[in-house]
Amino acid sequence: MYNVAEVNAEACVAQKGCRLCIMYCPEANCIQLDTQKMKAVIVESRCKGCELCVVVCDAAKHNAITMVAR
Repeated sequence: MYNVAEVNAEACVAQKGCRLCIMYCPEANCIQLDTQKMKAVIVESRCKGCELCVVVCDAAKHNAITMVAR
């Protein structure tokens, strides 16, 4: 069992220009922008569980990303 990031689409503010999780994720193409919905999307197969996205999202007071066990 391991942890991966999960985005709460209702709390994600990518439509307002936020890209913090995408910018800070050390794994290439792990977090992508769904341009149709304007929300961040996690590619679970690429997520290493480092939690940097959670830290930057929480620091910005968005609280849109959590870690879930898989």
